[in-house]
Amino acid sequence: MAIAMLSMLFVAFFSHDNFVAALHWKELQIPEEMQVHFVNAKCASGLTSRKDDLGKGLTAAVCRERCLAKSTCKFARHTSIGGCTSFSQCTGKKNEAGTTMYKKVFVGTTTSGKATTSIAATSITTTTSTLAGTTGKMVRPFDVGSLCVASAQQTVMKTTSGLTVDQCGQQCLSQSRCAFADIVAAEGSTGVCRSFEVCSETEPASQDAVILKKIRKQSFNSPQWMMSCPKPAQMTTRCMTEQLYDSAIQSVRDLFLMVPETCTSDDCPAADLGGCILRMAGHDFMDFRNGQGGSDGCTDMDDEDNGGLPECLFKGEFEGKISIQDAYVNFCDKISLADFIVIAAEAVMVHLATPSLQSDWQSGFRSGFRFGRTTAHEGCQFAVGVLPNPEDSCNAVKNVFVDSMGLTWRESAALMGVHSLGRASPENSGYDGWWSTALNSKTFNNNYFVSIFSKGWCQELNVNNCSDEAQARGECHKKNQWQLCDINRDVGDRKHEMMLDTDMCLAYTDSSGGLLQAKNDPCCAWEDTININFDMRKILGSDDDMLCGVKCGSSLSQYGFSGKLYCHKFWRF
Repeated sequence: MAIAMLSMLFVAFFSHDNFVAALHWKELQIPEEMQVHFVNAKCASGLTSRKDDLGKGLTAAVCRERCLAKSTCKFARHTSIGGCTSFSQCTGKKNEAGTTMYKKVFVGTTTSGKATTSIAATSITTTTSTLAGTTGKMVRPFDVGSLCVASAQQTVMKTTSGLTVDQCGQQCLSQSRCAFADIVAAEGSTGVCRSFEVCSETEPASQDAVILKKIRKQSFNSPQWMMSCPKPAQMTTRCMTEQLYDSAIQSVRDLFLMVPETCTSDDCPAADLGGCILRMAGHDFMDFRNGQGGSDGCTDMDDEDNGGLPECLFKGEFEGKISIQDAYVNFCDKISLADFIVIAAEAVMVHLATPSLQSDWQSGFRSGFRFGRTTAHEGCQFAVGVLPNPEDSCNAVKNVFVDSMGLTWRESAALMGVHSLGRASPENSGYDGWWSTALNSKTFNNNYFVSIFSKGWCQELNVNNCSDEAQARGECHKKNQWQLCDINRDVGDRKHEMMLDTDMCLAYTDSSGGLLQAKNDPCCAWEDTININFDMRKILGSDDDMLCGVKCGSSLSQYGFSGKLYCHKFWRF
């Protein structure tokens, strides 16, 4: 029941009615571009130096962009099957069908001392310092069919003929004072491009009229700034067919085919990838409050609570450097990143569900999906520091899920089921361990909920080894959690199992009926502090009739206890 509710919550959360199309252009940061070096050939063996894998399943455009963003990449090899490799040198070549080598080149300066941009079809110029200092993107904030009103308050700074929409945007990027640009040009055609500092008043125009807005990169690092798209990216999904939805779902599911099949308590890549994608979607919508935030693709990637998310979002994990970027790049011109993150989470739940449920779940997600989320690209500072702190126990659950998001406690408990997948890593969150066995942590089932009741848990303090002095200086904060402490502790793939206060408080209070917190409760979860009345035997039936690692009805004499079943004083039969 709880898992099904969680699925419905992911489908319904924060759909928007705004279906205005929007585009963005690649960041213009340094006066460099990629040019074809040679075709159907690769760098000769022994004539390269530093070599790095930039990803798999990439288009040539994305491969070139990744090389441009990497300082040590001077040459990039792109293969017909989407492989992309970076080289710092390439002084010879060897024939290889289906391979294209690209070379990073600096765009030369003119006799006037100005560096030309990569808009080869025009004579647009800008100073090297201005071009190198520009860190921004052009987006289309309004629907087509309008232009900025030229007036005394909205003065036209510059007018240039013969530009495409893309070139008009690039020109504005190269001008420090330009904040808006407009142009009337059909796709693939040229027109007159005008630059403005202000465009607060617009007027209707032909259907080929476009207004562009410059968005400067802020200190807030959101996913939209991290992701690359070989085409103008959609900021708001305008249309979604069942075929497009299914294709996007399949592209994410295909990522798991490239993940190693290993799954132990020390290494389970499928669980790590699935958990990271669900966590990305969850952290995206958990900043919703006072009508702001929600599933808008605007998450602070520099927030310590988001540690590890860049790896599955765009940096890549495991040997193949697998990330959502590898799937998103095929749909970024049709589906907004805000929508795609939700789709990716649904794909994970489908792919890692019990096989017999996968078809029904995908059908349910498809019929319930509401497209049209707009990817936020600025003004997201309110999202900094709003994620729940597990140390606050159920106060954090109430603040974020109940008060801010308007969920019931039952729905909040269901949403915590995202912990069915993945694990906590010390280098990311400071916490350490799986919420269940490694194998269960790569299966989207209800074992997380069952484990809270059917296993023995006791406190584990300062798991991140933060000293009093370091905490006083603000360098770290002590992390406390619940560790598995029943008969199966450290046995087989059950090593490193843990729960957070925000998990355990959903079922238990402390001995006085107050807030359960590992740092304050010296032992376990006690029988007289359970929050809910229910049939415990039904819960245990979902865990092969096991309680704290012992079969129900078994004699406990071998463990030094009398009676048939005893588990850290919190259940006895």
